[in-house]
Amino acid sequence: MRTKTNVQPSSYSFARYLSSKKTVDDRALNKDVVERLRREVSAVPAARLNVLELGAGVGSMVARLIDWKILRSASYRLLEVDASVLAAARPYLGAWAAERGHDFTDAAGALRIQGADGVDVSVEFHHRDLASYLAKPAELGPVDLLVANAFLDLVDLPVVTRRLVSGPAAPRLFWFSINFDGETIFEPAHEHDQALLAVYHRSMDERVLDGQPAGDSRAGRHLFTHLRAARATVLAAGASDWVVWPGEGAYASDEAYFLHHIIDTIERELRRHAVVNQTHLAAWVALRHAQIERGELVYLAHQIDVVGRPSQGVER
Repeated sequence: MRTKTNVQPSSYSFARYLSSKKTVDDRALNKDVVERLRREVSAVPAARLNVLELGAGVGSMVARLIDWKILRSASYRLLEVDASVLAAARPYLGAWAAERGHDFTDAAGALRIQGADGVDVSVEFHHRDLASYLAKPAELGPVDLLVANAFLDLVDLPVVTRRLVSGPAAPRLFWFSINFDGETIFEPAHEHDQALLAVYHRSMDERVLDGQPAGDSRAGRHLFTHLRAARATVLAAGASDWVVWPGEGAYASDEAYFLHHIIDTIERELRRHAVVNQTHLAAWVALRHAQIERGELVYLAHQIDVVGRPSQGVER
């Protein structure tokens, strides 16, 4: 469904951004990688799949995996550091389950989703950061499938990759999707695109959180090297580019908001950099928002998906 509500919002919500990008991710996720994931999940001998998602946001991935008939019987743990986002996950999933006609019970600790075709998925909500999980991964129990979507380009990639897929707490399988890989494109092109986006990409490489590197603008391509160093096996890989465009002046679902949020994110980051001509930035931002409102802007971002497993396997 496409909507004409392209108007720039007066304020921004990260929870709404995560919800608005679901349809963008739905198109982008590499379907060959998804099909390999489907086959690997179906081969896991566990009667009930244990899934852990890092940076799980509002829970759109668990909804997607049920919709795509990859999950049937599973225990799904959402790990999210942003309390406000995690608080939005329960009503988001409750509304989605009701729309699909699934039965669900919402207890203090978990949401249980039951429906046709044997769907029986319990969802736990964990307000926790990555560092605390990596310090004690066994606390959340064994993991059959580890999911990280649009997440690994925001961390110290070589260190985090090794710790996630090596050692006794390694998962049977991992699916690392929507890993940004250095290309941001807007159409129509603008004379300041190259200069502004070069600084924006560099800011990802220079990001530091709690004294540690926290970003990689080419995480997608670098992930292969880091997985190899961790002795993990990549079973399938492919591009998962975001492509957002207006059809007859309208964007699908809430994707106009998604685009406005992207422009706002770039603006907020580039305001921090003295090297950026702020007059040029202001004009560029105003034009891009106006192009979204008029239903003219096209946005592309290059990303890569991988599914794999630790080479040595994990005995349960």
